[in-house]
Amino acid sequence: MRVLCLTVILLTGCGSMQEGFQKGFDKSFAESCRTEAMKKGADQKIADKYCDCALARFKETKSMEAATQFCLAQVKSNSK
Repeated sequence: MRVLCLTVILLTGCGSMQEGFQKGFDKSFAESCRTEAMKKGADQKIADKYCDCALARFKETKSMEAATQFCLAQVKSNSK
């Protein structure tokens, strides 16, 4: 019984840590992405759309190259 209680406590605590890490990562990714996109000439609206797409796609593919290619194409097609 003690092992079960300890396991539940550890899993609950680890889940909170992972959630906190994920929120921090998402925020840092978005800020960094937006800053770089705007340095390259994108206005804030376009930068936000691109960065939202890039974060979601990165989480799916675990590839920044794939996220960049896909989201650039999305932003270009939506701006026409």
